[in-house]
Amino acid sequence: MYFPRFRDSFARDMDRRTNLRGLAFCLALLPLSCAQQLADGGNDAQAPVDRGDPGVDAGDPDVKLAPEDTGAVGGEDTPVVDPPDAGEPEDVPVAPEDVPVAPVDVGGGPVDVGGGPVDVGFDTGPADTGPRCAAPLSECGAGPCVDTRITAAHCGGCGRTCATGQSCVAGVCTLVCTAPTVACGGACVNTQTDAAHCGSCPRACATGARCLAGACVGGVIPGSTFQVALSASNCNTVEHAAVTGDDRGGIAVSNDRLFYSGDTSTGRFDLQSLVGESVGRTYDALVSNLATGTLYTLAIGSAPLTQTGGTVTTLMELNPTTGGLTSGLVNLSQPIPLPATGSVGIFSGYERIVLLGGGRAWHVSLPSGAVIDLGPVALPTVRAACENWAIWGVAEFFGNALYVDYVQSPTAIARMRVPEGTVAPLATFTALSDMCSFTVSPLWRRWYFHTEDASQFRAGLGEVAGYCDATITVPTTLPCRPIDTTCAGSCVNLQTSATNCGMCGRACAAGQTCVAGVCGVACPAGQALCGGSCVDTTSDSSNCGTCGRACIGGQWCIAGACGGGPHYSVDGAPAGIAYIDACSAPGSQRILTFQDDQAVVANVPFATHWWGTALAAGTPMAVSTNGAVVINGAAGLVTTQGMIPRTATPNGVIAPQWADQVMRSSGVCVATVGAAPARSWVAQWVDTRYYAATNSLNYEVIVHEGSGVIEFAYAAMASVESNTVGLESPDGTQAVSPCTDPNDCVAISNNRVRFTPIP
Repeated sequence: MYFPRFRDSFARDMDRRTNLRGLAFCLALLPLSCAQQLADGGNDAQAPVDRGDPGVDAGDPDVKLAPEDTGAVGGEDTPVVDPPDAGEPEDVPVAPEDVPVAPVDVGGGPVDVGGGPVDVGFDTGPADTGPRCAAPLSECGAGPCVDTRITAAHCGGCGRTCATGQSCVAGVCTLVCTAPTVACGGACVNTQTDAAHCGSCPRACATGARCLAGACVGGVIPGSTFQVALSASNCNTVEHAAVTGDDRGGIAVSNDRLFYSGDTSTGRFDLQSLVGESVGRTYDALVSNLATGTLYTLAIGSAPLTQTGGTVTTLMELNPTTGGLTSGLVNLSQPIPLPATGSVGIFSGYERIVLLGGGRAWHVSLPSGAVIDLGPVALPTVRAACENWAIWGVAEFFGNALYVDYVQSPTAIARMRVPEGTVAPLATFTALSDMCSFTVSPLWRRWYFHTEDASQFRAGLGEVAGYCDATITVPTTLPCRPIDTTCAGSCVNLQTSATNCGMCGRACAAGQTCVAGVCGVACPAGQALCGGSCVDTTSDSSNCGTCGRACIGGQWCIAGACGGGPHYSVDGAPAGIAYIDACSAPGSQRILTFQDDQAVVANVPFATHWWGTALAAGTPMAVSTNGAVVINGAAGLVTTQGMIPRTATPNGVIAPQWADQVMRSSGVCVATVGAAPARSWVAQWVDTRYYAATNSLNYEVIVHEGSGVIEFAYAAMASVESNTVGLESPDGTQAVSPCTDPNDCVAISNNRVRFTPIP
């Protein structure tokens, strides 16, 4: 619905528009004719519209003149886009007033009346405005402009999409992790807790292990059954101080040698005879693979570990015969920190070693070097004292459980389950002394050890290496010992087998025994047939420990081992000597109270040795008020102070503080302590004083059973003067002392001196 006025106005506009369009076409085609027509008064209302020219589309919607433009034709006519035609326009006459009389200005160019639409000089397509996205942005589809350097959906180019979890960095899809995670194998992981990447990429923990603070803890321990049982049978020992010096620790066996480290060198010893020699250097961290006999030292890279401790990263292989370093190296899968002092345990095992240090335990598989952190494990606190920074023992594995074996006390070796810490007995003995290092040899079916003080294996003191029989269970059949022969499928020692004496199948007659491969008369218990005679190999110097082993001149055989001699070595600061309270010992005697210049005889109750000769049990020991003991001396008046050596009597003097002294109420206490065959005879001077003085002196003499070792121990020594200190030979021609001049020697409070017989 619209108003009639609007309708009439619209019709007039449309008529005018049609007429103007026709005029435009006319001017383009027949300009002179159209000009004449205008001059004649305008459009002929009766003339029909020409539709026959295909070059002119009377209904062309593309160009039109604004209906309000009635000025001169030469003015600025604004072309506009015509809406689509509603159909063929009707031919209507053009009113004369609709055509201006001014000349027509057709603008910048002729009208194109060819076969196509009229080109009136205007571009009717979309406007060209240049690139839609400015650098560094790119147009990727109809969406917003994108930066392909950082856009994950178009990383490095349109449509190049990063995977889930990746970010676009500099046009490259990259895994970006946030702390505490890092990129490992295409994923973000926490190397402090990830068992596949524990501590670093891609360090995987053992099966069943956990990753705690970047270290693998726990896991399934690999391996087969390995178990030991220790005995005190068929033992042998040797003194090794001349090879190694004072004990230091560090013990291991290869299939060829026993290795033990002292202060001056590591020694290598034959596994049967124990004959030894120096390696030429000292290894503080010896260990071995008991399955193969491969010998190692713990190391930091390519440097052997010392007793100062450190973080172990490798195992350096040693030559199994010479002990020299080889090119063999086992890299550990993770480092193992071991402290410099205390709480360190080194345990050799079958295809494994176990290390304890700083309250933690580690399992190392051999030969791979794979490490399992077993977590917190305390080194046993009840154990034998040791002069070195570590203890040495054996690692067992049976019943799917791991154990470490160690010397628990002077009478017991125990096994501790790791990491649980439960302890059970392994073997019991009568006197292990100060033993704190031992290992085993599956090949020889023995356990090897070190002691310093007298033990059940050797009566004498000194640096002692030894072995005894052991029963060892391994996952495979062990080969025969090097000293054995296979007879009817069994390993047999032809030197001792009564059923295979000297050769397989040769049996000794009833009542006979096999000695050195020869059948002979059976000897009483405790004796052996040597050269046709029954001898006690525990004391026979010509057959010491075994038939034919003769002690060298001046030595004697004690508990099957040669020792002693006509001379003494002196150690002015030995470890392991305790000051003995003889006055409180069971059966002690108190003598010489309130006496001056007197001596009382107290017999030594056991056999020992003195300057290379045997000293029988019951030998009289004359104890003097003047700080001396005279071997085979008599009671009565003694010299107030003598000199050593001197051929004048008395001779054979033991002088811890030979000077003119007066006894107070405490006098001298004499006692025998310990158990056979490792007893000690003690004479203890208590609160004595120099003549005409008021000072206080406390000291003692300790004589050891069998070995002939003699020790001086000093407690509080007030206002000490220079006196005679040392030992004098029975003939008075020789003397040994901790001082350069034995007659000008000052004893020091809490000091110790040890005299050890040597050849």
